[in-house]
Amino acid sequence: MCKKAEDSISAKENTVSSSGKSVSTSIMGNEKDTSEIYSWVEPAKTEPPLQMKDHFSSLLFGGSIANTLLEHALLIGPVIALYCVPEHIINVPGSMPFQELVTFFWVSAIVRRVYNAYLEAVYFTFPQYRIQPPKEHKLKKAQKDLCGRDVEQLKLLNFHDKLTMISQFALNVGMYYALPGFYPAHQQEEDLQQSFQERFVRLLLNHYIMSFGMYWAHRSLHVVPYLWDHIHSIHHYAKHPLSRNTYEDHWADNFGNAIVGHLFAQILVPLDRPTFWFSRLFRILE
Repeated sequence: MCKKAEDSISAKENTVSSSGKSVSTSIMGNEKDTSEIYSWVEPAKTEPPLQMKDHFSSLLFGGSIANTLLEHALLIGPVIALYCVPEHIINVPGSMPFQELVTFFWVSAIVRRVYNAYLEAVYFTFPQYRIQPPKEHKLKKAQKDLCGRDVEQLKLLNFHDKLTMISQFALNVGMYYALPGFYPAHQQEEDLQQSFQERFVRLLLNHYIMSFGMYWAHRSLHVVPYLWDHIHSIHHYAKHPLSRNTYEDHWADNFGNAIVGHLFAQILVPLDRPTFWFSRLFRILE
């Protein structure tokens, strides 16, 4: 997490010597030692030496080895199932082939990480537009991450990250088998294919229902004391939110959003295959 803080200072603001010690630079016209404002210099040599996993954090390579392995297992597991389970068992009539579902999982995961990494790269490129004061960048001394969360809060979020991945995977695969057609199949017959106008109207209605459900669920998480104290408050550990905070919630928070959002919307206003793909990927970028 400290590496993020280091990268966040532009070259115009900082100069670091080869020995790792900060050099005085001009910030906003005043000559100051950067160590008085930003704690971003690498620690002195340690035994054992620091590894990348000790300070690196990003959406592409997480700092938690356990979470990374779990996520890969949940993505690779269905791929293995494709080669081990006969098609007539693993595929669901009326739904997209299981192979396409696996592709959907992988594409969604890649788009989510690359896009969030891009958003954070933009953030680190323009430090002058940040909302937090410079004193809150002293991350190593305060034992906090860039979003203002302390070690104990990050440990709790790390635990819920695991539960979120498992519960979301169970929900997504469960809906494939419990609700045939939830993941729409390609329509071969031309008379069953939707026109552009119908697809557009369905997309608007689908996203309206999804937003309606997620809004009231979110509002409830804020105004109902029990839901706030035990579920939603951990999402607001982040005092200075970044794109990475979108899914950093209590697992039940993410699970409930998936049900009142995507699940209800697709049941009430089903989207056909191409619109479904567009809708899900657009929601990531949204």
